Amino acid sequence: MATSFKNPPTFDPRSMTYETWKNEISVWQLVTDLKVDKQALAVSLTLTGNAREVAMDVPAADLAKEDGMAKLITQLDKAFLRDDKDKAYEAYKNFDTFVKTENLSMSDYIIEFDKRYSKSKKYDMTLPEAVLAFKLLDNAGLSSRDKQLALTASSDVKYTSMKSALQRIFGERMSGPSEITGNVPSITIKQEPVYYTQQNKGGKSKEKGTNPLNKFGKRTKCAICQSVFHWAKDCPDKVNSVNFVESESEIVENCNITLFTKEQPPVSEIFVLESACSAIIDTACTRTVCGENWFKQLLERTGDITTVTSSRAFKFGDGKVVQLFYACHYTCSDRKYQLQN
Repeated sequence: MATSFKNPPTFDPRSMTYETWKNEISVWQLVTDLKVDKQALAVSLTLTGNAREVAMDVPAADLAKEDGMAKLITQLDKAFLRDDKDKAYEAYKNFDTFVKTENLSMSDYIIEFDKRYSKSKKYDMTLPEAVLAFKLLDNAGLSSRDKQLALTASSDVKYTSMKSALQRIFGERMSGPSEITGNVPSITIKQEPVYYTQQNKGGKSKEKGTNPLNKFGKRTKCAICQSVFHWAKDCPDKVNSVNFVESESEIVENCNITLFTKEQPPVSEIFVLESACSAIIDTACTRTVCGENWFKQLLERTGDITTVTSSRAFKFGDGKVVQLFYACHYTCSDRKYQLQN
C-alpha cells in the first residue's frame, strides 16, 4: 500500500533553521498527494508561534489558490530568511567553536567536524590542508602524548591523513586522558593461564621433584637461590631476593626475547600505537621490563604506581647491557605486580 504524504513537515526554530525547513517543504511538494490549491492551507496550519502569526497575514482566499504556496513562502521569507552574511557567520561559528566532548566517540567527532566544515565551505571559507589537519587534532581533546602519537601515525600533514590516523588509533574511544576533560581511564589487566611442556633430550624423564633439563641438557635452576627443586615463581626466598648478592649493580639478567630496540627505524612506533599503556603480564617471570616511553605514558595515566631507584642491569637479544632507570610496584585487583623500566 502506497504511503500518503498529506501532512507537511513542521517548522520548529529550536531544532532546525528556516532554510532547512524550506528544503523539506520543497521535497514534500514533490511527493504529496494533496492538491496544489490545498498545500498552502495545510502548511499554514502546522506552523506555530511567530511563524503562524506571519502566515495568517496572508488571506485564506489567497492561500487556497494554485500559487498560494509561493505567496506563503514569500511572506515567511520576510520574517525568517537571513541574508548570506548572517548564514556565513553562523556556519563559521559552528565550525570554529566545535570541540570533541567526553560523550562523543572519536569516529563521531570526525564525522561532525567534517560536516560542519563542509557547510562553511559553501560560503567560500576554505582552509589550507595543514591548518585544517592541525585544527582537527587540536579540537580532539587529546593529551600532549596522544597528539604526538597521532602526528607520528599521520603519513603527511594533510586533512585526510590526520582523519585516518585519529580513526586508526582512537576509533570508538569515548574519552581519554585529555587536557580538556581531565579524565583518566582505568587500566585493565587480563589474566590468562599459561601451560608449559618440557621435552627431555634422549627421552630421559626428569628426576622426581627436580626442575626439567634445558636445551643444553643441564638441570634448570631457580634464578633467585639457584635451587634445582623449584623455579623463581615458587622460591621461598623471593621476597628477600635483593640480598642474594652484595650489590644489585652486580646482577645482569638475560632477556631472551627482544621485540623492538632503539636501533630500529622510528616507523616501528606506529605498529604499537594501539597497544600503548597495554601489556600482557607473565606472572611466571622473575622480572617484567618495559621501555622508557611506554612507562612514562603509563605514569601519566595512573597515579597508582610507586617508583624507587634501581641499579639492576639487563642483557637483551642484541647483546647490549641496559641499566634500569627505576623500579616500581603497581597494585591492581588486590594483586601485586612488579614493573621495571
